[in-house]
Amino acid sequence: MTSIPVRKLLGVAGVPTHRSSASRWLDLREIPTQIIRGNGGDTEVVALSDLPADVRRAYELREIEATGLPAGDYDDAAHERFAEAPPAMQAIALRKAEIARFLVKAGAGATFGLSARLVQAVQQQFGPKGTDRMTLRRILRAVDGVDPVNFAPALMPDFSRGGRPQDKISVEAWAFFMTTIRDAGPQFPLKQAWRDVRDVARKRGWQWPAYRTVLRRWDDLPEAQKLVARFGRDEATSRLTMPIKRAKTSIQSLEWVSLDGRTQDFWVDFGDGKPVRPVMLALVDTASNFVLGYEIAQSENAVATARLIRKVCQEYGIFDRLYTDNGSAFAGHLVAGGAKFKWRGKGRGQPGVKPLGVCFHLGIDLTFAIPKNARAKIAERTFAALSRVIDDRPEFKGAHAGHAPGAAPGRDVVPVPFSVMEAVVRREIDRHNREAGRKGQGAAGRSYEQVFQAGLAARIIRKPTKAQLYYASLIYTPASVDRWGRVQIDTWTYGGPETQQDMLAWHGKGQILIGRDPDNFDAPAVAFDDRGHMICKDIMPVKAGVYDSVNGARDAAKQRKSARTAVAQAEAANSYLDDAAFNAALAVLDAPEAATPPKPDKVLRGKFGGLQPKRQASPEAAPGRKPYLTPEMLENLDRAIGFKPALGSGK
Repeated sequence: MTSIPVRKLLGVAGVPTHRSSASRWLDLREIPTQIIRGNGGDTEVVALSDLPADVRRAYELREIEATGLPAGDYDDAAHERFAEAPPAMQAIALRKAEIARFLVKAGAGATFGLSARLVQAVQQQFGPKGTDRMTLRRILRAVDGVDPVNFAPALMPDFSRGGRPQDKISVEAWAFFMTTIRDAGPQFPLKQAWRDVRDVARKRGWQWPAYRTVLRRWDDLPEAQKLVARFGRDEATSRLTMPIKRAKTSIQSLEWVSLDGRTQDFWVDFGDGKPVRPVMLALVDTASNFVLGYEIAQSENAVATARLIRKVCQEYGIFDRLYTDNGSAFAGHLVAGGAKFKWRGKGRGQPGVKPLGVCFHLGIDLTFAIPKNARAKIAERTFAALSRVIDDRPEFKGAHAGHAPGAAPGRDVVPVPFSVMEAVVRREIDRHNREAGRKGQGAAGRSYEQVFQAGLAARIIRKPTKAQLYYASLIYTPASVDRWGRVQIDTWTYGGPETQQDMLAWHGKGQILIGRDPDNFDAPAVAFDDRGHMICKDIMPVKAGVYDSVNGARDAAKQRKSARTAVAQAEAANSYLDDAAFNAALAVLDAPEAATPPKPDKVLRGKFGGLQPKRQASPEAAPGRKPYLTPEMLENLDRAIGFKPALGSGK
């Protein structure tokens, strides 16, 4: 680094002429200075590369004039590239420029040898570092034919005497290099890509430098450009997206609940002897990281998810909002049916008919994670913390077959019984909830359970009613009402005399939603319209009897009796005329119409308010003008009540 005394800058390009003022001038511009102690006392110096461009340029011109060398023409483009270089590279180039001016002034040239005395003089002036004979020759060759004012840019890397960076790499060669990296695997070695380009460049005549030069250019690329070439657009976006910090202390317990499922790494025997990798579904309170509940199933399915939500709401109360991803088990009709927006199930049934889910009946709002951004869920992070704690337990020794999703068990894999797995999972989740000394947001050394209970104390608990839980446990299917007030779903028929009246109102008016117990189709069903309003409940299933059976005949007679009763009640509710009154009313139809009474010549109308202004005479009354109404029109208008031709209006 080339350092110069501050006193040598006095009066240069706006620098004050007094040393103390010059020091304050540098300090105000945050330009660092140093104090060098020598025999002559302390000297304040400043690095030449730290000075502003205009000050450094003026100082160099003055030093060149002092040497007696012609400054030459200032290369603006070269100095602009010099200004964009890192400060460390600028400092090295500025020091080499001073050495070059010293050599040129001494009469040294690029084609002549350097005497030992001149090399010794350079080393005494600039120190031994970078002043050996070979380095000095390279410096002279670099500035050969360059004006002294452009020595510093000329001694920067990739500088040519024409003022442009040296074109060491062909455009086609670099494009082939980047394409090789893009199409290869993410871990493909850069050196192997360089070798491929090298072999092709020899046959195509491309300019392709050494690997070290190519590596420097690769390292100089922006991080986004390298990530896109290595991993593709989506992965590069994911890696460059900075995570958002959320203040969980601003929400209460059960205000946000996160849902997720994870396939375990060990194999379990559910009682049928078949090894299965179980799936654990979990609901986690976002405010406290407390695991509210979990469900273990053979696969990630909507039935188990809905059962888990009902169980948690029964134990702790209905939570406000569920945050989940768009998996089929979470975003399907059974869980998210009836939501204003969901990812799956669009277009099923007729327009406007959407099956209702457990969240609709319990009054839980739904928020879905953005696709490929499920890591934002608290449940995802909880599973990351529990994965190794549970999966690698010694109780599951010998029950692993790898972590890959499609791993299959071999002969050496012994699945653990379901009871053992259930006991381990229950114990570890309880330990996760009750472990003290947590340092997360708002925990302050408490356990997740303590944080949850503290937030729960300030919340109004909403316990689900028996009816809510019942309706939330049903599965809903769109169906059309037939002319008897019944619905057909697969091979099941629902509808009876008790619900016929309510159901017939929907005959021919589109589909409705029929809710049935998934575990017992013999149980009564319920009906909702497309907006989630109940039509009727206790819709009994219709069971087909044996042909020509006594019970069938009895049921048919019962149905006819119910129909007769309903018809009799309807007939009594209607009001009818007796025969005499009805015939008298019909006789009026044949009677001649009465003569129309004559109309009065003049109809008086009331006047309200003040005096009305006089109206101008109509065009008919004006002398010499032909009336625009024909005699026939005037005769017809005279018959109209209250019409005054003079006013042109009937009002």
